[in-house]
Amino acid sequence: MVLAYAVIAATGQVKPKWDMEVAFATRDTCELSMDIYFPNDDLDTHPCLLFVYGGGFVQNNQREKSIVDFCRMMADAGFVTVATDYRLGLKGVKSKNLLSMAGNLENAIKMAAEDLFSAVDYLLTYSSELCIDPEKIILAGSSAGAITVLQADYELGNRTSLAASMPEGFRFAGVISFSGAIFSRKGKCEWTVQPPAPTLFLHGTSDELVTYNKIKFFKMGFFGTNPLVERFEKFDYPYMCLRFDSRFHEVAAFMNTCFDQELWFIDNYVFQKKNWQIDVSVTDPEMDIAKPWAFTAKDIYGK
Repeated sequence: MVLAYAVIAATGQVKPKWDMEVAFATRDTCELSMDIYFPNDDLDTHPCLLFVYGGGFVQNNQREKSIVDFCRMMADAGFVTVATDYRLGLKGVKSKNLLSMAGNLENAIKMAAEDLFSAVDYLLTYSSELCIDPEKIILAGSSAGAITVLQADYELGNRTSLAASMPEGFRFAGVISFSGAIFSRKGKCEWTVQPPAPTLFLHGTSDELVTYNKIKFFKMGFFGTNPLVERFEKFDYPYMCLRFDSRFHEVAAFMNTCFDQELWFIDNYVFQKKNWQIDVSVTDPEMDIAKPWAFTAKDIYGK
């Protein structure tokens, strides 16, 4: 295996904050890569946080400054941190009606989840070389990335064909969703083979871009944080939910804002394996509810 380490170019350019760039899969005509950030210590193994960027399934934000900063912060906290690429299934897609848009969205989510499983397969294969504890792989994602990580854990919990590459009995150690949702054609979400990973949900209650509630057409539906927490509550799955009252989609970018809460969640739910169910409403009386984050899918896709 040849690993492409980030180096300082002879031209004197600044070394990037990630420590390694690795190509992990080839899909169609594109090569998918991940950026890896290592802790600055001599430990043999570390927990791994795998982050999936947002961008509406139309743009790559893997190296956007706030994401790079977040990944470096996680590495400094002791995690081998990975920012992974995936195919952008809605890029250039034109939809004539809501039903075709739903089909295109489902396809984009499945493509992203498939690519995420390929990234996980790579990390499992080379866990020793990368100093990763394969039993402590945590998923985190923002917006489209949050949809992807929730969907991946859902597919794994039902052992669908998308999760076929995962070893028997494998589970994610935790999931962190910044404004995510799950797509289902079978009505309410159910995990039929194994339970979902302990999950931290963060979502704005006024988010319309990635719905906080649900959008349903017969059995086909897109289920946001509110209905997902209801399912976790009903079946006694461990979760922590931070509901940001009257906030819009800006919560998708709260990785750095809620960094302490994320570490607390990981410590208690992943490391200490607490089976807690915590639901918190967060209100900021000084927030500006007219923020430009109050946009909908129509503003992005023109649908």
